[in-house]
Amino acid sequence: MLTDQTILRLADDVRFQSLGEGQQTVIVSLSSGYLYTCNDTTHSFLKAMDARKTFGQIVDALAAEYDVNRDKLRADMAALSEKLLKEKLVVIHA
Repeated sequence: MLTDQTILRLADDVRFQSLGEGQQTVIVSLSSGYLYTCNDTTHSFLKAMDARKTFGQIVDALAAEYDVNRDKLRADMAALSEKLLKEKLVVIHA
């Protein structure tokens, strides 16, 4: 279960790169070869995952950056995190 104290990080074999300002971001799993695209919010979320910040700290920062309701953003980011965990693109940092 994901809590505000959970610390996430990218999986060792995952990279992401923005295609340019106003463009999507590409996420690639080097082991599977799968390629994913994501929006600016997801890019900011992935960029903030540094194995130091908690999930709650990241949500707080994104809520301020995008001027959105924290509870709604938290729910959206929790759902996204669960998908990323399932796809093994991110892991829970021990």
